[in-house]
Amino acid sequence: MENKKNHNSLKLSPKTKHFFIVAGEASGDLHAARLMRALKELLPGCRFSGIGGANMALEGLESIVPLADISVVGFWEVAKRYPMFRRLLQTTASMLASGGYDAFIPVDYPGFNMRLAASAKAAHVPVAWYIAPQLWAWGSDRADNLKSLVDRLLVVLPFEPDFFHQFGIEAHFVGHPLMEDSVIEAQPIPLRQREREIALFPGSRRQEIARNLPIMLESLASMSRTAPEIADYRISVALSPTLPHAEYATFLADAHKHYGFRLESETDSKRLLARARAGIVKTGTSTLEAALCGLPHMMMYRTSTLSYLYARRLVNLSTIALPNILMEKAYGRNNVIPEFIQNTATPNALAQAMVSLLDDTITEPMMNDFATLREMLSNGHRGTASGNAARIIAEMVA
Repeated sequence: MENKKNHNSLKLSPKTKHFFIVAGEASGDLHAARLMRALKELLPGCRFSGIGGANMALEGLESIVPLADISVVGFWEVAKRYPMFRRLLQTTASMLASGGYDAFIPVDYPGFNMRLAASAKAAHVPVAWYIAPQLWAWGSDRADNLKSLVDRLLVVLPFEPDFFHQFGIEAHFVGHPLMEDSVIEAQPIPLRQREREIALFPGSRRQEIARNLPIMLESLASMSRTAPEIADYRISVALSPTLPHAEYATFLADAHKHYGFRLESETDSKRLLARARAGIVKTGTSTLEAALCGLPHMMMYRTSTLSYLYARRLVNLSTIALPNILMEKAYGRNNVIPEFIQNTATPNALAQAMVSLLDDTITEPMMNDFATLREMLSNGHRGTASGNAARIIAEMVA
């Protein structure tokens, strides 16, 4: 009710608003779509141009490039596609310079959106950034640049306002958009009521699946040799909504021959997180989704050697899993979930961690930490993240 009251009290311009909005990956597409929906409630008739996926298209966006074409990660992987990104930046910058946009809304995706925000400012288009760049992890030296680029910074992690304020950037904590998902919003299923199922989340990009999924499968095959009880569990892999199922076809078809078990597929990733007993989850937002769904899990990630070495030079963190980062910022400890990165992400290491995850007495403390994270991200139940962000953006362009 409070959120609706805020919406109705806005004095908005009758002029139809036109937003340029860009999300570069599956999670950003979903969060941006909810923000678009909230903006349409506040600003009836508003229009959206830019880049996004299927969820944003349902809210009225006509994307100028397929989301899968730009959903790449890693220094070397991006470098190989530099000509395509350069052409796309030129196209989007020209669109912003053509005029007629009331605001540019970058949604996460900092590598591309930082450059595009500069083009927006040069064209005198206000910038309202939703889901801020994680400068606290990889680029506090870029804070001055960000300060010159944004008019509103809408953050989704509770420690971020204090971080950005030290650089003179006004940041608004709006809550976390994951809490708007109906599955995540529901109370997690207790351990003893969960299905005998192990969930695998290798990622949403082609190169992530190619590098991570074989290690995940090999770890379970290794576990079957020392912990035969694994045979009682169904093994399911979450399919990315931005990739064709053919990307997984070989693994699904050959799992029994190569690894000794049948591999199931699941298109509803949230339902899989909510019901499974344990999981192996690639780094990123998925680890936070898993925590909020109450899924005992470990984090793992492998990338190219060049991308890994480059990232190590940039990232200034003692941990990289979001549940661990949040608990470290709030309580000074970062041991919520196990992390396996690059050379430490071996089948044997993952197999040993899975044995622990299937032990209720070991995972109960993890579940208590997950409950703490849910409360931390709820923003005191003051409206939704997309609703709060939409209100701030609407006030900016009124």
